[in-house]
Amino acid sequence: MQVLEFKSSKDFTVGAELELQLIDKESRDLSSSSSTILRGLKNYPYLKHELFESVIEINSNPCNTVKELAEDLKKHVNVLYNEASKIGVTITAAGTHPTANWSRQILSPVKRYQNIANKIQMPIRRMLTFGLHTHVGLRSGDEAVFVNNALMNYLPHLLAITVSSPFWVKRDSGMESYRVKILETLPTTGIPFKLKNWEDYCEMAYVLHIAGTIDSIRDIWWDVRPHPDFGTVEVRVCDAVPVFDDVVSVIALVQCLIAYLAKKYRAKKEIKLFPSFLIRENKWRAARFGLNAELITDYSGTTIPIKWEIEKLIDELMPVASELKANEELAKVTDIFKRGTSSKRQRNIFSESGGNWNSVIDSLIKEFEDSWKLNVGADPCVCPKEK
Repeated sequence: MQVLEFKSSKDFTVGAELELQLIDKESRDLSSSSSTILRGLKNYPYLKHELFESVIEINSNPCNTVKELAEDLKKHVNVLYNEASKIGVTITAAGTHPTANWSRQILSPVKRYQNIANKIQMPIRRMLTFGLHTHVGLRSGDEAVFVNNALMNYLPHLLAITVSSPFWVKRDSGMESYRVKILETLPTTGIPFKLKNWEDYCEMAYVLHIAGTIDSIRDIWWDVRPHPDFGTVEVRVCDAVPVFDDVVSVIALVQCLIAYLAKKYRAKKEIKLFPSFLIRENKWRAARFGLNAELITDYSGTTIPIKWEIEKLIDELMPVASELKANEELAKVTDIFKRGTSSKRQRNIFSESGGNWNSVIDSLIKEFEDSWKLNVGADPCVCPKEK
């Protein structure tokens, strides 16, 4: 068995991937225009195809601080927004589009996605979802596996503050995040396996590759996964969210949490890992109820409001946040409690508008444009140099 190389990163550098919706300004339906936009930008390196032509992904530079990352993302979003505007398309972010029909989406021309669609068939063609993925740099594969295991306890917290996918093809799913339930229908998705060390991860990847389950480690789509090529742990459980401050505060929470857990590993301190059935149940509760969820905390079945758990976690992470110069951004996580999650806001708009779907989509577009300060023709902000 070949042991994969984990390319060590500078401590706790942070990067992000934004999966964004391309929306036709007139119809408010998704627009299959990513190839047109990418051609217009002449292969701008921070934008790339996703599975469908109606989705586009922004990849940031790796940055030292969340503040640097925020400015980096703003630049790339502005570039995309200006180019999309030339063809009557705008952009927003949410875990699902409220009305778009998955069966009408066009696959992107990327050969890898064509092959995946041919292998998995309808489950992958239903995957019309949009996420926020955060990468944080670590030193070694063994450290990444330790952090990956420990992060499973916190997947419900990270999901609950980002839930933004209540609607699916003009139906209310009853969920706060229907996106994660769609993803869980695919192979190699959802909650990861608990692994002993980096060699254990490599053995698992080897078996899946030899057996034809995956073509590469990029086909392991867990809620959180080690990424050896980047030297990071990548948190993938979060729904995409439209409000800029929410994106930044969620990224800060992920960065601080991974740094906190890595410091535990380096100090040789044990982390109490919840049993798989509790992790799975708590994730379900977060997906179903969002910030109204009650988490199970022990074998006695004790439950605690997830908001209390998130507030306690923020307090615990503040010393690490200060070291990372992320304390202001981390503190803003609780602003989500005040304004409500995107799922709650979408449902409120739907109700207040008398069931007008365009009003919901317009609200997502407005939140995105206003909070990201998007303006056609505006000069993009200065991008930090690639680290």
